[in-house]
Amino acid sequence: MDKKAVQKFLKKINRTKNYIELASTISEGFMNITDAAACWSGILDAATNQITSRKSKSAEKFNSEIHTEIKNIKQTVLDLYENFVIEDIYDYFTMISYGNKIILPITYKNNFAGYIGIISSDTDFHNKHSDIADILLGSINARYEIISLIEEKKRTQQERTEFLAGISHEFKTPLNSIIGFSDILAERTQNPQDAKYLENISQSSMYLMELIQNILDYSHSEYKPLELKLERIRPKQIIENTLKNFEEIRKEKNIIFNYTLGDIIINADATKLKQVIYNLISNAIKFSKENSTISIVTYVNEKQEFIFEIQDKGDGINKKDIGKIFNFFTQINKQQMNSQQGQGIGLALCKKILHAHRGDIFVKSKPRHGSTFWFSIPVNLT
Repeated sequence: MDKKAVQKFLKKINRTKNYIELASTISEGFMNITDAAACWSGILDAATNQITSRKSKSAEKFNSEIHTEIKNIKQTVLDLYENFVIEDIYDYFTMISYGNKIILPITYKNNFAGYIGIISSDTDFHNKHSDIADILLGSINARYEIISLIEEKKRTQQERTEFLAGISHEFKTPLNSIIGFSDILAERTQNPQDAKYLENISQSSMYLMELIQNILDYSHSEYKPLELKLERIRPKQIIENTLKNFEEIRKEKNIIFNYTLGDIIINADATKLKQVIYNLISNAIKFSKENSTISIVTYVNEKQEFIFEIQDKGDGINKKDIGKIFNFFTQINKQQMNSQQGQGIGLALCKKILHAHRGDIFVKSKPRHGSTFWFSIPVNLT
């Protein structure tokens, strides 16, 4: 037995990330350790409940009798599994695992999860290598379990994401009607109090629409890389247009915008960059106290990065919470939350968008002294 080959095999097994990698590593590893004529494995894909990952490794030359044995074993195992009589599979392995063959069952939660077939022209092959094969099988079973748990978690997350996307689409249709009809009624009514009520309905519906859109953006981006449509844009123009969207709430809270915007041209996805800027300005207003100031500065640093910085005079963020605010569905200060503090999606989306631009987002904050958020992206992104 080659101890170095065993150690190398175990290291590779512990690095495998999916069923196909596991199957390939098993076949190559057992060939190197036992010097067999051929090794193959059938790995059960937990998502489809089918033995779909089959990888074969064989010596350049072996006789037709061994080839026929391999073919028959593979077909018999598939036939047995399709009938789903697990005991029959184990009995079959016990019956044929002798002489020049070692057949090992891969198990997960006491169920059949695949198998390993090793074959040689040496009629004493089983006696020579079955002990080490059984020992290595323990590591293989453990890795299969880890991969299965990871895949199960991914499927659960994806199902949650698909559910969120579906229900969000269902919510958008009636919300659009509520917003549209309340705006029409607000224009027609002569009663100031009714107009105020209708305005509240419209604003609340718009807030819900914004939240739903964030959920949709999250669900679309969670398992797919963001695709950017790069173009030459002027962030100053985007910022000034975005600020106009908050004019009413700014007046209501008597907030002053104090900004110095460099007139810079950069390469970026205009729609997605606007989403980041909108979220950061929206958050600054939400958390700012009445009669306070929000400062915005933009410039290009020495690394040729575009910098956007926004500072508010709100309640600030505790140091222990700063690391959490860019995670999806994470809220802080839940005991003090009000209905306008969001659902922990906006900043996470900002971070994902900026990372797609090869940039990043940062924050410094002190409780009761406000927060400063800033982001950087390359000026000449290609």
